[in-house]
Amino acid sequence: MKAQLPSPDFNPGRYERPNDQWICGKATEGKACRIGPSAKGRCRAAYECQPLLETRDGETKGRWRCTRTAEFGGPCEMGPRPDGTCIRAIQRCVPTRSLRSRRRIFTISVAAFTLGVLLVSFCGPFRAQFANPGALSSQHATEAFARMAGTGGGDIGGCQACHATAHSGPHGWMAAALGATPGPFNLRALASREPPTMNAIDQSCEHCHKAHSFHQPNVVRNHSCSACHQEHRGPGPMAAPTDANCLSCHADTAVLQASYEKGKTLPPEAFDYRPEQGRVLFKGPRPQHGYTKVIRSFAADHPEFQVLADKLKDPDTLKSNHALHLTSSNIQPLRGGKLACNDCHKPDAAGVLHLKITYEEHCKSCHSLHFDVNNPELRVPHGNTEHVRAFLRSLEAQYEDFGARVKGLNVRRELDDFVQQQVRKLRDQFASGEELEQRVFSSDARTGPVSKVAGLGTLGPARFPGCAYCHQVAEAEGAPAVIKPVITDRWLVRGGFDHSKHFKVDCVRCHDAAHSRETSDVLLPTKATCVECHSPQGGVASNCSECHSYHTPRKQTR
Repeated sequence: MKAQLPSPDFNPGRYERPNDQWICGKATEGKACRIGPSAKGRCRAAYECQPLLETRDGETKGRWRCTRTAEFGGPCEMGPRPDGTCIRAIQRCVPTRSLRSRRRIFTISVAAFTLGVLLVSFCGPFRAQFANPGALSSQHATEAFARMAGTGGGDIGGCQACHATAHSGPHGWMAAALGATPGPFNLRALASREPPTMNAIDQSCEHCHKAHSFHQPNVVRNHSCSACHQEHRGPGPMAAPTDANCLSCHADTAVLQASYEKGKTLPPEAFDYRPEQGRVLFKGPRPQHGYTKVIRSFAADHPEFQVLADKLKDPDTLKSNHALHLTSSNIQPLRGGKLACNDCHKPDAAGVLHLKITYEEHCKSCHSLHFDVNNPELRVPHGNTEHVRAFLRSLEAQYEDFGARVKGLNVRRELDDFVQQQVRKLRDQFASGEELEQRVFSSDARTGPVSKVAGLGTLGPARFPGCAYCHQVAEAEGAPAVIKPVITDRWLVRGGFDHSKHFKVDCVRCHDAAHSRETSDVLLPTKATCVECHSPQGGVASNCSECHSYHTPRKQTR
């Protein structure tokens, strides 16, 4: 090991102590005085030599001798004066304040100036402009909001809608700041990563937003409104919550476990809180552990959509075969050839959702509901079984109206002959009117017997499809009951989707309808299909608020 080096020579008399308020002026030039200034800033070094009184044995008065350190030249050649002062005077140094002293004065000055500006700003006529950190969002800057919130005028204007102490002045503002939770001096709580809890401003939010509660019923702690929805960020729409707001709970295993435990104590109907609002929603069963899977990003660990992961089925009873409609060459749509998705699925006015499928708009051109092959223009009514039954039991009147309206038979004898002829043909096909009625309601046949010609077989297309061809039909007193189809409007009820933003994407890229032959098939895209675009690699937004909304109307306010 190397020997320890000796410590350098150190002169404690020339050391500039950082706690001193004054230093010798020559120290700033690299020429420190031999004796520094006193605590009051007075120079103590006036002569080059320091007189020293020596008293020898037998002497009573003693004798002065000038001394000087070797660093400054050794003993003086000329002795002191009789009064003991040195002959060689030196230029007196001018003490200056140390860096520490200057910093303290600067800090005190800045603090005093800042306090003065704050007092003038808070108490003066410009306090509203000074206290306002930015423009309100478009949702809260309207006159309608001010009237609804019941805010008054003055220099604070509508601030009182959210800030209850807006009109209380600086004293009230200071009291509100000191009484906040966590307080300004609770540094540990302020520095923690815990999600902010409800505060006074959040209570103001609930004053107007009475029909909203936060997220699902098993949330263990309501998140602060103002933490997610931040105001004074500009005059445009309020910015959506960031992923950090969501991940404060959904990426925390402890929080989600607590939510799971709370959810076990709630009845199942507590989670059925989303009103339909005129739409048919697909409400799948709640998962055993609820929605408590830890999620950090959509592309990485977001679970597969529940309707696909649990292989849920469409409960609609209407018989619809997508593959048949899209691939069959027997279907003759308006454009000829084969049907396309947009022949039936039409966007609404906003382009966000699709309009409901209706018989009159989308089905009638192919499924005409005729029952007489000789008169295909004569069709039974759709949508009401009692009307259908009444129509079939008044066929003579229906043929008479049909002959006059469509066939142009205006002579009574010709019209009567037409009616009798058509009724006779129906009797040749059906033994009775009851059989015809039964066939119209209950037949689901797609084929029927035909004459065997040239060995082509004895089956061909059915004369007409009955109600059961598309619908479920149940026996009932009076007219049979045709089960009304319930077509789902919204499948992902906990997420939003905007078709207008995907107009450049071909339907079949997301919906595999060409291979679906069962009505119960749910033709939603998989999560992997969405991730192709909605991911950092795909370049399309994949943040939580892009698809999810966080509030729901409470049941008691529906």
